Amino acid sequence: MSASEYDYEVAVIGGGPAGVAAAIAAARSGARTVLIEPSSFLGGAGTGSLVGPWMTNYFQDTQVIKGIFQDVVDELVTYEGSTGTVKCPYDKTGSTQGTGGYITPFDAEILKFVLNKLVLEAGVKLLLNTYVDQVNAADGKVESVGIRSKSEKSLIRAMIYVDATGDGDIAAAAGAKYEFGRSTDGLAQPVSALFKMSYVDLDAFIDYTLSHREELVWVTYPELPGNLPGHFAKRMVALSGFNRMVAEAKDKGELNVGRERLTIFSDYRDGDVLFNATRVNRIDGTNNEHLIRAEVELREQVMSVVAFARKYLPGFKRASLSSAASRVGVRETRRIIGDYVLAQDDVLHGAKFADSIAKGCFPVDIHSPHDQTNVWTELDDAYDIPYRSLLPARLDNLLVAGRCISATHEALASTRVQSHCMAIGQAAGVAASMAAEQNSLTRQINVRQLQDHLRSQNAIV
Repeated sequence: MSASEYDYEVAVIGGGPAGVAAAIAAARSGARTVLIEPSSFLGGAGTGSLVGPWMTNYFQDTQVIKGIFQDVVDELVTYEGSTGTVKCPYDKTGSTQGTGGYITPFDAEILKFVLNKLVLEAGVKLLLNTYVDQVNAADGKVESVGIRSKSEKSLIRAMIYVDATGDGDIAAAAGAKYEFGRSTDGLAQPVSALFKMSYVDLDAFIDYTLSHREELVWVTYPELPGNLPGHFAKRMVALSGFNRMVAEAKDKGELNVGRERLTIFSDYRDGDVLFNATRVNRIDGTNNEHLIRAEVELREQVMSVVAFARKYLPGFKRASLSSAASRVGVRETRRIIGDYVLAQDDVLHGAKFADSIAKGCFPVDIHSPHDQTNVWTELDDAYDIPYRSLLPARLDNLLVAGRCISATHEALASTRVQSHCMAIGQAAGVAASMAAEQNSLTRQINVRQLQDHLRSQNAIV
């Protein structure tokens, strides 16, 4: 079939960070592109699950992720939706706990607008409120996907597909093999619900942390640029701790939370504070009954932590809940087995690959699948993410992007963060466009040309 006989040259399923970047990159590369997203907005974890701030796009003080990620950040800054990326200094040499060394605060509502803007400016056909409910595959190729919305049900035929569902739904339905959870027992990282409190006396809270360092596991005070709007916060803090307070409140029956400590990021808006403090283990994010249980339990934890914060945390007496994740934040489900499985040693020791399509720089951050602890391991160097990890074994016109790429449980604990997902998505979109333009399979494109195209879009490979 010729390209004109297909509805689209590239179909991207999933409008989270990876899918948005894939769709923008494919369309900017000249491909007729459709982006299919079941929600009424784009952004996935960053908007629907309030997962923020974005973790590092730097290794030490060298930026290693730019491209579409940087385009999004720049647009956010334009609309006062971010400070831009800021450095997080630490008092322990070599430590970057909780951030990776740099963070990018952002406003979830402004991000929804910015992503719409960039997607539409690129020429992408945007299908919101649209579910894929059928995947038709044969002989190693996806032939079409069935979509449905409130008003219609139809088939879409594309030359190349990008699975950016996070869960690898399309690849799995097309017959791809996958792994789930860690190799020892199949348990995946826990799910969480982030939430924001407003009207915090931030000066009082920050001053307390400065004089009570012993209560914190880690803390950093991000360095803010000097040219911010006057109504932005003048100080910020990111921290994890208050273990003793948490334990005592639990013992008294005053606190219901699935972690032994609180992780808190003050926002660039004065008085707003984001909590990443809740947790439910043993949840299968591809099982709706599990997700329902998690949604209910996590909202109970959110309300409990809010009451605890108002009673015990300095500066929170007049604070109130102002927003909470509209859907569970899922860290890990299916990991599609591809031509190369990125391993923990690759990530930790800065592995380099001839077919690199993106860099990774976030430390290995494993939220324990069976208890309330975390394991954080720093990297020796930035590492390469190979194109082969985007190629599901035995599927020839489908690429995976985001947290469902071919990686081990441990490696995923680095690659899953949103800055990395955008870099991977951009590569998948450019590769899909190249394959469509050449009427070839995903494994037949010239990887060096792919790398050159990515560099022309300001990506770092």
